[in-house]
Amino acid sequence: LSYALGKQGSTRKKLERSSASIVQYVGHTALFSGTRAERKRAKEYMRWLFEQLEGPVYVDGWQDREDCTVVEVPRECVGYITGSRRATLATMEDEWGVFMFFMNKSDDKGRGKGGRHETELLIIFGAQRDRRGAELKIMNGIEKKAPGTFSRGVRDKTSDVKSFDTDRKALKDEELSYAIGKEAATQ
Repeated sequence: LSYALGKQGSTRKKLERSSASIVQYVGHTALFSGTRAERKRAKEYMRWLFEQLEGPVYVDGWQDREDCTVVEVPRECVGYITGSRRATLATMEDEWGVFMFFMNKSDDKGRGKGGRHETELLIIFGAQRDRRGAELKIMNGIEKKAPGTFSRGVRDKTSDVKSFDTDRKALKDEELSYAIGKEAATQ
């Protein structure tokens, strides 16, 4: 129960926010409130949380799900993105209200191509906007550790999509410094 609750209820809150349901523990019973889809997500997320205690977890069919995003993280950046005792990932989960973990099949170490370009799959669960915020923050971290991973050859792009999407604008060095601000205060 303490693992499902987390420090000061952080794990329970993470499951709650990412699934959009209410998750509460009464004694040794977990209660899930919300729509059928929200309750189902919360229970799946909790199952994957506990499965991580036993070993690697892989979400079959993740490509067909609407509640997740996957980022390929270069092997050499995994420790930086995870942080000491998972602190960096936990901070991003708290900031964006998502649930994240590195996905591996038990016999699989890295899904990317061989050599130094090998990658790990980081799966992010939550609402679309929250997932995108976490994904962009992770991309930023990877770009700091392995420059050019996401920015090499990128051009300006404005989406024609009226619903949620992402536009790109390349910045010059002086524009970037100004946009980020002192000590990344406006980032």
